[in-house]
Amino acid sequence: MNRYRRFLLPLALLLPSIGLGLIWLQTERLSHQGTDWDVPITGYDPRDLLRGHYVQFRYDWPAVRENEIPTWSGSRRNLCITGTSPRIERAELQNSTRSGKEGATPGCDATAKVNPWSEEGDDGLVRDRIYVPQQSARDYQAKLANPQLQGIVRIRINTSGFITPLSLSFRPRRGGNTNREPVQ
Repeated sequence: MNRYRRFLLPLALLLPSIGLGLIWLQTERLSHQGTDWDVPITGYDPRDLLRGHYVQFRYDWPAVRENEIPTWSGSRRNLCITGTSPRIERAELQNSTRSGKEGATPGCDATAKVNPWSEEGDDGLVRDRIYVPQQSARDYQAKLANPQLQGIVRIRINTSGFITPLSLSFRPRRGGNTNREPVQ
């Protein structure tokens, strides 16, 4: 038994590291799955010094008022998104189907759910934030302050229905259609 102890101790110490590595690989793989969508944003604070180099914003979902969107995970309400990725044609609230299946609900091209682990610690459907590199901060700040430009956040909705902000771009504001292709 003493002879095997030399091999069992390093193995016992190595197993948790292997487990954490496998969990990390699975999380990394899942983070690249889902559908990307472009969502107009409003109400940004480009340089909140207490939060570093993040742009904080509110999603401006087409045809949904902010006060209608659920902000807690037990609400049993989801945001049903229809359109052709990345262009959203319509977003509407629906009662969630508790069938246990992940992904979009019938009639929706994507389903966004309240995320209790959102960066804003709130919901992830109303407010969120995205990292801005320091060397680009002044450019982003000027574009966010320009009333002739509309901020657009490209998001990914994963198979669990949670939103991840990916990138920030801008397009000229025009009346009517809010989902034209963004310009950098």
